[in-house]
Amino acid sequence: MIIFALNIEMKYRIAMKYLRKTSLLLLFIVCNLQVFAQYDIKIEITDNKDTALILGHYYLDKTYAFDTAYNKKGTFTFKSKDKKLDSGIYFLSDLKGRFVEIILQNENKVRLKTKDSNWNQNMQVKSGSDELKAYYEYMKSTEHIQEIAKQLKEQKVEKAVYDKELKKLNEQNDSIKQAFIEKYPDYLLSKIFNATKPITIPEFSAPTKEDGTADSTQWNAQRWYYYKNHYFDNIDLSCAGLLRTPKMVFFQNYNRYWEDVMKYERVDSIIDYAHKVIARAKDSKGMKRFLIHNITERYLQSPYMGHDKIYVELIKAYYETGIADWVSPSDMDKNIERAHKWENILLGKQVPDLACMDSAGVWHSTRECNKDYKIILFWSPGCGHCSVEVPKYLKFYNEKKDIYSIEIYAINTESDLEAWKKFINDKGLNWINLNGLVANYDWREYFDIEKTPIMFILDKNNTIVAKNIPADNLEQIIKAIKEGKVLY
Repeated sequence: MIIFALNIEMKYRIAMKYLRKTSLLLLFIVCNLQVFAQYDIKIEITDNKDTALILGHYYLDKTYAFDTAYNKKGTFTFKSKDKKLDSGIYFLSDLKGRFVEIILQNENKVRLKTKDSNWNQNMQVKSGSDELKAYYEYMKSTEHIQEIAKQLKEQKVEKAVYDKELKKLNEQNDSIKQAFIEKYPDYLLSKIFNATKPITIPEFSAPTKEDGTADSTQWNAQRWYYYKNHYFDNIDLSCAGLLRTPKMVFFQNYNRYWEDVMKYERVDSIIDYAHKVIARAKDSKGMKRFLIHNITERYLQSPYMGHDKIYVELIKAYYETGIADWVSPSDMDKNIERAHKWENILLGKQVPDLACMDSAGVWHSTRECNKDYKIILFWSPGCGHCSVEVPKYLKFYNEKKDIYSIEIYAINTESDLEAWKKFINDKGLNWINLNGLVANYDWREYFDIEKTPIMFILDKNNTIVAKNIPADNLEQIIKAIKEGKVLY
């Protein structure tokens, strides 16, 4: 049914997939991102025998059903005195999966009438916006194309013939969509149509090398630079209604940007692009709220080294300044406090010398180390993951410490000193073993140690050059550092 988002061949299959899920989700979900103040939707369906209809909506990559209306002489009324429906695509579905969509743009009182034989084709807007009326006019204008596509598939013609005819039908459909966009550029449906259009990359003239041959690498770099800087040209990020559309309209394209396009970008570039994307929301509170929360949370959870700086910078820019005014005071304080901690231990930051006592009561400090690299490894004998990783770190240390000029300061984080000493003896830990319970400062607070093992690689100046590297990857990272490669 979502014919504006996909090619005709896939429309029916994907729409039904969503509705089957939705018909089983009799979830009365009231989320502050989705529903806010008052709605009154009534639909009369001639000859309908259904017991009830479900009202639901799309949101990012999911569908939600949040209200039910029962049949009263063929009329179904969805009503709330204290909730409002935000802009987006909503649907009315029976319990068998048949459905009709409603497009809402800042309206909450709608009166519809249709016939049970074909909900879409017979739909009349008795009371509602011009935009809603235009939406159903578009749906009716493409009904015949869908029918022809369905018949074509059932005929089981040769693939070449099928592809040729399907291409013609898609071109007809695209023509109808383009006419709609030109006539109603500000309607949500037009923004949906545009959001599914691919970016057109201009034809760049191929740069040449010194020998006069074409430089394909530079040519591809130009195209890629254009693509990532114009990725959202067709997606109106000032339109919060796009959040409540099927996932192939907005969410898949949006998510692909961060997962694929930004995947190999350097950290400072990602921060720059994040600010640019958020700025595109303009005065749309709903979209700006989504973007700030989503991007911040995305890099809070990122497994990639160095991405914590993105989280820190976004918290400073949007939380600490009060722009993210929807966040509860407790969550605001929690995020700001975390960002302040993490800012001290970002890659490139210099940390204070850490001094602790060994099992014999002798003090050792990172300051006295004259190796090229010193690894601070926070671990505990009672940690299951440590029991796997620590022996691997030890193997690397014994085999490579002289090759790469490395010393390891292994800091015990637990209070059971007997268990700590036993582990050291049993495993033959011959690096610098230190009892973290006695130290020159609160390393747990400074390094934000909430789990183990946690490790930091410092250079001679106590500057963090890498962190939280699994033992299996340690040699590869050390090699890259020594070769002067930028890791973030």
